[in-house]
Amino acid sequence: MLGRGKLRARERKIVSTTSGAIGASTATAARRDFRIPLGLRLLSLFGVVVLAGMTGLLAVFAILLVRADWRVSFVVAAEACLMGALTDYVWRDFAGKWRLRVVLGTDAVTLDLPAGRSLIHRPPAQHLTVPFADIAAVESRLEGFRSFGMESMQRAYVLRRKDNELIFLFEDRALGTALESSLFTGIAAALAARAGGTVHDIGMVAGKGGVLGVWGTHAPDWPAAPLSAAERLAHWRRAAMTGSSVFIIIIVALAIRLLAGG
Repeated sequence: MLGRGKLRARERKIVSTTSGAIGASTATAARRDFRIPLGLRLLSLFGVVVLAGMTGLLAVFAILLVRADWRVSFVVAAEACLMGALTDYVWRDFAGKWRLRVVLGTDAVTLDLPAGRSLIHRPPAQHLTVPFADIAAVESRLEGFRSFGMESMQRAYVLRRKDNELIFLFEDRALGTALESSLFTGIAAALAARAGGTVHDIGMVAGKGGVLGVWGTHAPDWPAAPLSAAERLAHWRRAAMTGSSVFIIIIVALAIRLLAGG
């Protein structure tokens, strides 16, 4: 459980980590080519292959069971559709991880941003070069999504140009859990430093969690008013409880399987 003191300490840690990266980046203006580590990209690909295979097998079983029992066939077909939807979800995540690239040059940043870089915001794919002199700020915010009593939290990053055009960059997911990602903290800080500033934290907002944070999710518009400190604390607590419950469920399932096997 997170108290107010821990919440403030956590948010200070995020700021101090970002500031440290900015200092290091300012010291050297060498070209920096950022991509998501190959291991994570291959793991995402593995998930797509497994889910796609399961979807295909369920579809075949549904067809073969039509003559034997159409009701069982219908249930299996529904499971195949659900698995197919999950496959599409993981495929979008894989496409976003595999193609995302940020190159910091001497005078400009080159962004190769696939549509799958966010599973909630659904930004369009963008491939562009932005001069550092044209960047007004690199902004970030926390986003909480509640669904069936569970909470998922992420940190989104946006580049704001001097004409106020917003470019959605990327997002760190599963915050507040053991699966927390911080892939983009350093590159966001380095980009802000090259533009002569720091990452501007604009607070936290609450979005619609939809069904288990996968279908029907929706994030508020970027200018949405931030939540109060008490509301932020409630979101952090739910995210931490959700992360803990996932591991508890896995441990219980493994224990049952071991007992059944014995």
